[in-house]
Amino acid sequence: MSISPAAYRILTALLCAALATLLCWQQHRLPADLLSLLPQLPFILLPVALLIPLFSNHSKELATSLLMLCAYWLIRNHLQAPLQTVPAAQIFYLLCVVLPINVLALIWLPEHGLRHPQGIAIALLPAIGLFLLAQLLVANPGLMADTSRTNIASAIGSIHLSALSAWLYGLAFACAIFSAIWQQQMYASSAVGCALILAITMGWIDVANISAIMFTGLGLLLTINITSGLFHIGFYDELTQIGNRRALLAAAKTAGNQYSLAMIDADHFKKINDRFGHDLGDQALRVIASCISKVGCGAKAFRYGGEEFCLLFKGKSQAEVTDCLEQLRQAIANYDMVIRDKKARPAQRAKGEKNRGASRRHSNLRLTVSVGVVDSSAGGSFEQLIKLADRALYRAKAGGRNRLAFA
Repeated sequence: MSISPAAYRILTALLCAALATLLCWQQHRLPADLLSLLPQLPFILLPVALLIPLFSNHSKELATSLLMLCAYWLIRNHLQAPLQTVPAAQIFYLLCVVLPINVLALIWLPEHGLRHPQGIAIALLPAIGLFLLAQLLVANPGLMADTSRTNIASAIGSIHLSALSAWLYGLAFACAIFSAIWQQQMYASSAVGCALILAITMGWIDVANISAIMFTGLGLLLTINITSGLFHIGFYDELTQIGNRRALLAAAKTAGNQYSLAMIDADHFKKINDRFGHDLGDQALRVIASCISKVGCGAKAFRYGGEEFCLLFKGKSQAEVTDCLEQLRQAIANYDMVIRDKKARPAQRAKGEKNRGASRRHSNLRLTVSVGVVDSSAGGSFEQLIKLADRALYRAKAGGRNRLAFA
């Protein structure tokens, strides 16, 4: 069973947090030279993590990297003293409250990109705001000193987080999980790791080298997430969430000497768009992509462009994949897309779910596809085989559609 991209990104965040935590408790096993280098690692990795979103035009990832770099600088400069002293108490209180609030805000703020004034503001304001507030507290030792000490004194159990701080970090973590899974927001997986790692760091701030190790983990996580996010954008189709043409060409390089190709095209797709609108057309493409992603015979599905898809069967001949393709054609032809009358749909979701079985159908849409098949025994390059499969596809269209044709 394949892991969804959202689950993969969340697991990456949890793994980085787990490995950093394990390293904290096992740091006595590290060589002395590496231990002395640990405090400098976040100052190396976090700038690397912010360079990638800077050049790839991602304001929220850049904001997070800058915010984490600022937070680590404040920890190294002001939290190496007992927490009850000033300004350590004030800076600790500031980090425990401001950091989770900023993580929450970044989860829900839209991504504008760095070419937009709002995107620049999102990228810069969290770190600048944190830095200025910290400098205000350092310059005024009495400002919020009693509140900060009370916050430290009200810590939960053996950890240094107060109930307020723990609630804020917990809320940030839960919202990040929700956004990553249900909204498929790529940034949210970084927020999952940030909320968890920051809570561990601030909760056990008195552990030797904990900030250095945990923020090193943060630097690695942010770098991995933005890199994998760019990879996903480059190699996956946004609408259908299957590989795109670039991914197909990359897969072709490892296809070997024996493989089969199937080019699949939705029949009468322009009429679907013209009659029912592009929203339903997009839904139809997602249905087709879902069906072809479940094809057996070891097939890998790709969206080639528009309403055209491609299946790559490594190590399979044309004869070996025919039955799978015929089953796919029949599955799509038998799929009944119900088009409901939006005007008759209840405004309240609960009422709509209750009456769903009784709601009137506007019409049913029957999808069909035409398929052109070729295998590597036809000879030629991968691009030439694509052209042969396309010609077979056109013959299937000319022969009445909703059928297979072979090169």
